[in-house]
Amino acid sequence: MTSADSSASKTTCCLPSPTLTTSPSSSNRRSQVRMIHHHNFLLACLVSLAAALAVSGFSSSPAALSHLPLKGSQSQQHDRYTTTGLWVAAQDTDTAAPNPPKLSKQTDKPPKLSKQTGYYGKKKHNKKKGNYKKGKGAQYQSNGSSNKHPTSMHFVAARAFNAQLTKCNSVSELLVAFMEQTSSSPPITAATHLAGANKANSVNFSTCLHRLARFANANSGGNNNFNKNNSKKEEEVDERKQVLADPRFALIVCSMAELASGCDANVSMKEGNDVVEKWKAESNGVVGLSAVAVGDGGSSEMQQADDVLNAIASNMATSTTVATTIDKTALAQSKMSKISSPNSKNAFSSRECSNVCWALAKLRMAPPSSAFSVGRVVGVDIEGAENEGETSDDSRQFATLDEMSLDVLASSLEVRMKLFEEAKNRRLGNGGGEAGGWIPELSRLAGKVLDLIAVQMIQDYAMRNGDGKHGATFNPQEMASVLWAFAKAKRGDATLFDNVGNELMRQTESELQRGGQGPKPQELSNTIWAFATEGIRGDTQVQLVKFMADALDEGDGLFHGLQFKPQELSNTAWALATLHSKRNAGTATEAVEDDGIVRNLRWVAKALIERVDSFKPQELSNSIWAFSTVGFGYDEACGTNSHNDYVHVATNDPVGDKELVFETLEVIAENALPRLDRFKAQELNNMAWGFARLGHRSERAEKLFGGVAKELIRRTWHFKPQDVGTTLWSFATAEYFDQDAFRAGASRLNFRQIRGFKPQEMSNTLWALATAGIAPEHTRAFDITLVPASQRPTKQQVLSDPITECFAAVAGEAMRRPHEFKDQELKDVLWAFSKIGVRHPALFQKIAKHIVGRNGRGFSSFSSQGLGNTLWSFAKQAQLSLEVIDMLGDSVKLVSTGRLAVYETSCLDNGEDVIKRLFVRAAEAGMNLGLDRFTNQDLSNTVWAYSTMGMLHSGFFKQAENSVVSRLRQKRNKLKFNGQEIANILWSFATLNAQPELSTVDAISSYVAAECRGKNGVDEYSIARMFGKRQELANLAWSCAVIGRYPKELMNLLYTGLVGTSNDPEQMNKVFKDDGLQKSSIMTLYYVQVAADVEASDLRLTLPAGFPNGWGEDADHKHATDDENDLIQMSSSMLTLTVSKLQRDVSKTFDKIGFDNILEHVIDTNEIKDEYGIQLPHSPKEFLSIDIANIEKQIGIEVDGPGHFVRLIDNPGKSTAKTNLKNQFDDRGENRVNGPTILKHRLLTHLGWDIIHLPYWEYQELGGDKDKEMDYCQSLIEQSSKW
Repeated sequence: MTSADSSASKTTCCLPSPTLTTSPSSSNRRSQVRMIHHHNFLLACLVSLAAALAVSGFSSSPAALSHLPLKGSQSQQHDRYTTTGLWVAAQDTDTAAPNPPKLSKQTDKPPKLSKQTGYYGKKKHNKKKGNYKKGKGAQYQSNGSSNKHPTSMHFVAARAFNAQLTKCNSVSELLVAFMEQTSSSPPITAATHLAGANKANSVNFSTCLHRLARFANANSGGNNNFNKNNSKKEEEVDERKQVLADPRFALIVCSMAELASGCDANVSMKEGNDVVEKWKAESNGVVGLSAVAVGDGGSSEMQQADDVLNAIASNMATSTTVATTIDKTALAQSKMSKISSPNSKNAFSSRECSNVCWALAKLRMAPPSSAFSVGRVVGVDIEGAENEGETSDDSRQFATLDEMSLDVLASSLEVRMKLFEEAKNRRLGNGGGEAGGWIPELSRLAGKVLDLIAVQMIQDYAMRNGDGKHGATFNPQEMASVLWAFAKAKRGDATLFDNVGNELMRQTESELQRGGQGPKPQELSNTIWAFATEGIRGDTQVQLVKFMADALDEGDGLFHGLQFKPQELSNTAWALATLHSKRNAGTATEAVEDDGIVRNLRWVAKALIERVDSFKPQELSNSIWAFSTVGFGYDEACGTNSHNDYVHVATNDPVGDKELVFETLEVIAENALPRLDRFKAQELNNMAWGFARLGHRSERAEKLFGGVAKELIRRTWHFKPQDVGTTLWSFATAEYFDQDAFRAGASRLNFRQIRGFKPQEMSNTLWALATAGIAPEHTRAFDITLVPASQRPTKQQVLSDPITECFAAVAGEAMRRPHEFKDQELKDVLWAFSKIGVRHPALFQKIAKHIVGRNGRGFSSFSSQGLGNTLWSFAKQAQLSLEVIDMLGDSVKLVSTGRLAVYETSCLDNGEDVIKRLFVRAAEAGMNLGLDRFTNQDLSNTVWAYSTMGMLHSGFFKQAENSVVSRLRQKRNKLKFNGQEIANILWSFATLNAQPELSTVDAISSYVAAECRGKNGVDEYSIARMFGKRQELANLAWSCAVIGRYPKELMNLLYTGLVGTSNDPEQMNKVFKDDGLQKSSIMTLYYVQVAADVEASDLRLTLPAGFPNGWGEDADHKHATDDENDLIQMSSSMLTLTVSKLQRDVSKTFDKIGFDNILEHVIDTNEIKDEYGIQLPHSPKEFLSIDIANIEKQIGIEVDGPGHFVRLIDNPGKSTAKTNLKNQFDDRGENRVNGPTILKHRLLTHLGWDIIHLPYWEYQELGGDKDKEMDYCQSLIEQSSKW
């Protein structure tokens, strides 16, 4: 078929039918022809292969192979072929989104490249002044086109063929046209000879590959144009896979690779194979194809083919002599001289090279460098030649470019042989061999071609930089295209990228000096995009950033007179942010890079404001993503979110940048809202994430979040796992709590689909639900420790609520694969369960053992936030037991109450040894990390967790105290403590009896007084600005009483915040926006009032008259009256009196020795006021009790169970034999009396009682011996001076 025929009938071009040995009927013949056409002409290709081997020394005939049956549909064959490849059949994964708090890669939208139109068309390159010339001076080869070689393809024929290729409009037409061209005039064809057999030149190869890549990617996953005559009933298939699995395509790539490596197109396969065989044998088989023995004839057809196949599969013995670098260089040069074209070093021009690179990358043929090492020419000193043989197998290092060329040729020949192997197996009809077996080596061949081009560029630029005489080779467009290709294929390295980047800047400078034009915006944008995609950082990358910023500033937003298009701006912004996120701290060029990034992003922001309508959804979302990733224009007023570590690019104008970004986001919010239905789920996710992370809060932003929420609800199943997690995270961070949107997103995390979610996506979702307060309907579903099975919901009930199922599914995955979760992800899952109030003992036990069990991950890699939140989560899980006890009462499987119930629950959940080890290891990790790395909240959460669990790590608490005091005294400390943090820290020290220095309390007093001082001094309103809840004030006051330090300024402030100055409870409720004081706060105030009146009477602190009437949360008692019936009944609520079995036994023993006593003697406020003159209100409240009391002599026995002690987990004290009045508060082994017990003891002592403490273990150690028990009790009572 002629080229004219091809262009006239684009859908009917085909290869000549194979020779048939029989004469079938007309209908059968048409059926066979249609079958061949339907199967993509594989048979004709294999015939050509057989002919190639025949010319190379085999007698395989086309006629003999014409009987080859094609089994199954071609699409099925393609599926089988693609499953055998390394990388070429991988699915397209170009839609990854950034994933906060931990960030993922940018959507891989390839840069726009100019379309290939052929080099022989009439259109000439613009040679006006200022434009890069693209004629001979820009050719990659130094001596002009390879087409001038006398034996090469005639110029006119090549031009005509190129014109034919440019008229092909489908993959099928291109393959057919190329095979017709290269199979003409047998026996010399592309199948029998190397480098296209003079039937196609470098331009033709470049054009064909470029168009194949365009068509294949355009039709993959969509309309299939692989063969337009095929029935429409056939299933659509990935056309890219079809191309890669087609033997004709393999022959094209082989021929192109051979030409690129410098092979003469007149060299036959046999001649080329002989050279490669000898080179491999003499150089000790460096890399590539194993030695292939080609028969010289005299054997049968199939015997010769078997010899070839056996030779390919075997590793032939080679010499063990290690050649020196000089030997290898000379050897490779000698071999290449026999098969290379004599008049052309490089057959491909710069444009052809860039198009080949682009096509191979676009088809995703080449394996990434992580799977197949990058090949480079590495110079080795002669003295070091002996070590060459020690190079690892995955290191592809060559002594010269000739060696690389031979390696490329070796792979090409191996692909050809594998094609023949499959042809032979098909001919025999035995189905032997692996279908598509050539594809893995074809993939490696593509990688080697890319490596060869890269080395040629590196060497060329090195020579030019060395002598300064060489002119331009690749122009900016070609350089950008090459870098894009290597980044896309993941086969770039710093050497290549730095050379090309420097050359781009050098050419620009040179051109501008001559009054010319610099690179176009697209070319620089693509270059920076490639650096970012490949992760190449360094001085060249920083200079490119600065280079671009300088040009934009000088051009007032124009790049050398040209305007950036929206896609180019968004790609640039994405690249700048990505490169910044990969930067290691402390680099010397940080300031230069930050300055360049900020200046570039300012122009992006201005462009968005001026022409937002021209930005597509992806370009909008990518730009916002870039701003938020580097914190450009971040609004600090919104505060940092504890869920993420924020990065802020340094700027010389933070206020101006913040205003610019605020305006930009307002414009985007208004513009995007009406067209959100055109945004993809990932783009919605990126935009919401950017707004949330930048802290943008406005009416427009609220409406935008509402629009995104509607889209999430409307098309929930379009949101991928990452989109769900990040979008919900954004809503929660921005405090946009749409119940329907959260439930819609959570519904995706169900038992059927949860395994498709990554840990980050699961943890983000749970964190968002907990932050938004979206709680499961069945909060007791997982509490197997405390809740009886009969009171837990059934599986059907769990599945009926999407939030409960979501929590259940994530917990299951965290237990199944905890090693896949990062520290922060594990922490967030645990935090979410505890924050929302859902106990899950199995989950927490699994994670605890995963962290501190045998071969556990430990805490060494945890951040300060991770440590604090993890411990807080475990402590909160145990504390939630108190709610379960209140709700279920006697049905709870727990004996203890109060503080002891918390510790006992944690031991039941996790095991006592495990929970202690967890808290010890966390403290050690925190000290190793350094407490200066802890934020105020981290410190607060951490010490609160230890105190709630009743465990004291003395070393950690001492360092924490020093750190707190240091921060309190720093006048310019930007990270100020809030009221809750201060209260939690001092409360924790007091509860654990951590014995802080009195100066620590004084430092807190000064700090709080200074922070609460407003324009009118210290009043209720200024206090409420620092302390959100009055419970925090009560805890601070109680802590001072426990420690025994009452700073006047602080105590007056605390009483003002708790009860005000006007005795008006309703007014205080309005100030603090609450319903009154909690009952625990009222109890606390009684303790503080008694202690302060005795120990700090000079303060003259008093509670309001009639207190607590009207001050509590009980709505029925908010108004103070003189009616006794209107008093809050505190006897049961303020004192929960329980008598343990041990307490009863001890009481009976004291009875036996003549010590008259009663159990649980209660002291009320009237008794204290009347008998001791302590300033308390005239309302009788019982708030003190003694376990065993002799009222007449005022001797009390406190039976101290486990709940009265703190467990010392790092520095146990010495054990003493027995308790006496002098040492009863000394540390006993791992036990220390806690703060509440010490305060109660002091209060009772002030009231005139002798209090003797009986530690539970001393009595239990007597083993029930009645005589010993009486002797023990007698020894205790005799210590009292009142007995």
